[in-house]
Amino acid sequence: MNHYVADTHALFWYLTNSPQLGAQASAAFDEADNDQAIIYLPSIVAAELYFLNKKLSGAIDFNKEMTALFQAGQFVFVPFTARDAIDFDADSAVGEMHDRIIVGVARRINATLLTRDLQITNSGVVATAW
Repeated sequence: MNHYVADTHALFWYLTNSPQLGAQASAAFDEADNDQAIIYLPSIVAAELYFLNKKLSGAIDFNKEMTALFQAGQFVFVPFTARDAIDFDADSAVGEMHDRIIVGVARRINATLLTRDLQITNSGVVATAW
């Protein structure tokens, strides 16, 4: 079974069925929907999704979508703890704090990160797919 971590835009575009979702990321979500993969969602992704949705005037029903994600077996939410901050230096090639948290989850569980963020993909810290 494949393991992925989704960044905020990947999750948002999956939830909105957007053509902006990259082909490889879309295939990963399809795998998960077919019980062939697990997609990990760092808790910071949920927070960023909330604010992105507000910025876009409620493109999704946030509470409904979050409830569905919690209930779906193919998605696993990963909490952020103070202990995780100890790993920040291991991901220092990624400058932005929230992205560093997401990258850290992917690195710790050895999962492919679904992202198009060039700073992350160019860092080489984790495998990425888009």
